[in-house]
Amino acid sequence: MGDQQLLYVEGMFICAHERTVDVQVKGETLTFTTTERLIGFCAGDDVGVAFCEISDEKKLISIERQDGPPLSYVNGEWFAEIIFIDSIDATTFLFDLYRSPYRDHERMMTNGPFSCERGTIMTVLFIRQDGKNILKKVVSA
Repeated sequence: MGDQQLLYVEGMFICAHERTVDVQVKGETLTFTTTERLIGFCAGDDVGVAFCEISDEKKLISIERQDGPPLSYVNGEWFAEIIFIDSIDATTFLFDLYRSPYRDHERMMTNGPFSCERGTIMTVLFIRQDGKNILKKVVSA
């Protein structure tokens, strides 16, 4: 095995599949492999992607939205500006990640009681585990 080189491209997000992401770069569709399904990105988003090429596979390291509300994924952690929608119970709430009337709200789980005012915009750090969003930290609200 030789040295792994970190590469970076900018392009337009096309879609996410279970373990891959398609991004159009200079008219060509590139497919990046991921360790989990990526959420939050919409078709047409301008994104920057850092990746390593191993054998003919492009392994995604990070992806970041270039404009609009902050959203990035780096090595299993999400950094995103979200809108608090409603509490489901003391440790689960609904939030808007997409800012689109055509997309469903996501659920976030917390390690303790959590609530705030409907419509509050906050920047958070979270992980996804077994398809569930788990809040690690509220960076700003």
